[in-house]
Amino acid sequence: MSRNRIKNSQSLHWMGVVKWVLIAGMLCGLGLGYIMYKNQNLHLAAEAELLQRQLNDIERRNKQLSVDLDGMKSPQRLQRRLAALHSTLIPWGDVRANWVRMDQDTRARLARMGTVPRPSLNLDTSAPTADTTALPPAVH
Repeated sequence: MSRNRIKNSQSLHWMGVVKWVLIAGMLCGLGLGYIMYKNQNLHLAAEAELLQRQLNDIERRNKQLSVDLDGMKSPQRLQRRLAALHSTLIPWGDVRANWVRMDQDTRARLARMGTVPRPSLNLDTSAPTADTTALPPAVH
């Protein structure tokens, strides 16, 4: 009789219920994960498109600057421009040029207090020297 009671009982089978709860939870988690990753993918696609447009603009600007730079490097273009401006400048490296070094120290240094530096610029020496003549006495 006890066997008959177990067979006809209305009790829940716990393992079946737990199994379906776990399946439902996993399906909900997978659905939320799918939506979250799809949303993230859409945002990243818009950002990637914006960055691609910026990169294309930068490349276009670089091409323009490269063309301008090539034109500036051209000695023929420089000579034409100097001729059009009636300039007396000559290009760097021209054999007609007379180059003068300007990297000398042009600051005057006093030999002692009360002396006046020479007014002329002497490019042959590394540092211009000062006259050793004393200043006239100051009038009050």
